[in-house]
Amino acid sequence: MTSSGQKRPESTKQRGWLAENYSIPARIVTVVGVLASAWGLAAAVGDTEGENPVSWLMFIGPALAGAFPTIELAWHRDRNLSMATVKPRWFVFPLFGALGAVIVMGVTEIVMRASGAVAAAQAQDKWHYWFAEDGPSAPSIAFGLLGYVAGLLLAVAVYVVVLWPLQILLRPRQAIDENMMDTSEENFRRNRAALALMPIIVVVAVVIAIGLTSENTVLAVVSIAVEVALVVAGMALQRVDRKRRAAAGVGTGVEIGRKRS
Repeated sequence: MTSSGQKRPESTKQRGWLAENYSIPARIVTVVGVLASAWGLAAAVGDTEGENPVSWLMFIGPALAGAFPTIELAWHRDRNLSMATVKPRWFVFPLFGALGAVIVMGVTEIVMRASGAVAAAQAQDKWHYWFAEDGPSAPSIAFGLLGYVAGLLLAVAVYVVVLWPLQILLRPRQAIDENMMDTSEENFRRNRAALALMPIIVVVAVVIAIGLTSENTVLAVVSIAVEVALVVAGMALQRVDRKRRAAAGVGTGVEIGRKRS
């Protein structure tokens, strides 16, 4: 009885989180994106060369469905935009779009195969761009999973490149408070500057990865040097709210030049 009673509040809490964060517009975008993915797959069957832009709706549909709940935060000024709060959106909501896309694309694929359209397209070109004869047996599943990854990455990119900088620029006090930093006037400017470095640090980290994977030594070395400088600058600037972080069980991080109290 106790175990069952503990599970119910947890499930109720999860449903409450979904109801609060999964808005009606986001659900509409999900439905449209999912249906668009089916249209994309149907178009892809006849797109032997991969030149029809409609075919890309197989990925774009679920990607937009997954990213929109993060994108819409741009015009919701009352929302908490801290990474800890926004992060669940990146992983949960793209899942809805991807699962829906897998289902509708799976049904579409079954219909297209039953009608002989896929076989006819493969007979025309066995190296079909989307449905090669030696390709995956169920492309709709692979396309849906790629849509999930695309939605997750798009949501993260929108947050880092758009939402986070906008919050720091337009609502710096909210950003400082949500990140459990010292909200006093004395440390306002330095904490705002420290937060402004955070999106840049993330972007430079991506550049480092690009430099390493592409074996571009100059790009990798320069970006690593820039990253180190930015991190050190951030640690020198930031002044966190130690009491609040301690109460929340969050580490204080490194604060260069600040005496321990």
